[in-house]
Amino acid sequence: MYGDLHRHLEGAIRVETVAELAAERGLLTGRGPVRELVSTAVPLDDLLEYLAKIEVATTVAVEARDWERIGFEAVEDAAVDGLSHVELRYSPFYIRDVCGIPAEEVMDAVADGVARAQRQYEIPVALIGVLLRNFGPDVADRELSAILARRNQFRAIDIAGDEAGVPADLFAPHYERAREAGLRTTAHAGEAAGPESVRAALEHLRPERIGHGVRSVEDPALLETLAQRGITLEVAVTSNVHTAAAKSFADHQLKSLLSAGVPVALSTDDPVTSRTKLSNEYRIAEGVLGLTPAELESLARCSRQSSFADLADPTR
Repeated sequence: MYGDLHRHLEGAIRVETVAELAAERGLLTGRGPVRELVSTAVPLDDLLEYLAKIEVATTVAVEARDWERIGFEAVEDAAVDGLSHVELRYSPFYIRDVCGIPAEEVMDAVADGVARAQRQYEIPVALIGVLLRNFGPDVADRELSAILARRNQFRAIDIAGDEAGVPADLFAPHYERAREAGLRTTAHAGEAAGPESVRAALEHLRPERIGHGVRSVEDPALLETLAQRGITLEVAVTSNVHTAAAKSFADHQLKSLLSAGVPVALSTDDPVTSRTKLSNEYRIAEGVLGLTPAELESLARCSRQSSFADLADPTR
């Protein structure tokens, strides 16, 4: 049994849901097939082009009830794919800015949808609140305060956005404040920027896990640090290829990370945007990258052991 530790809610909105909400509100008219607008089956030029597809999907969800539905469907899709647990991360302030809904209403709606799905499918779920580097540290203060005001809804925080342009040290106080409040920590790094972004995250944010981190392979000393500290990397093969964090499926860094002894939990990142499922990511790891049964089990075991979700039996 395996779980997904790195799945963005905004990148998990069903194409059918986007199409239905867009038609209901007269949005996306004349822009072409919805599936092409919100997802890709091929590599794109860079992360920004990929994120633009996520924004298109997000723009149609302009009422709080939409996010209750999206939260429910995201958990349902994970359960149908056979996952033993799933962690959903999202940025309430990003959704607020794109959709015009107060962040607090978004958080309550998502929590309600997730709770309803958990009751129906009996799957452990952890919600992670995302801070965005691009908004700067002052806005991050407000983002974190909103998350902490609903501490019962969230298990952890994350930071995403411009790794190269906005230094990690600006957000060190936010991570310390989150830890003091009892939240777990992860951080995007080593995806849109090189190994230096991973080093900066480790030094200043001190996260328990790193989102992506695949470009760590460019720095052997960093790989040794990650292995020694037992820092789990949340790696999403298809997404990494689509965003140019990896050159191709065949050249993906996963095997190098495992060979260096770095803990890795295979994830989807944005399953709808990348037209994938976690079961498909495992098939790619086995069929394209040539991982052995023992290596595949190590990925699943790492996902269980590193999860922020409430797993009654951590060996499941």
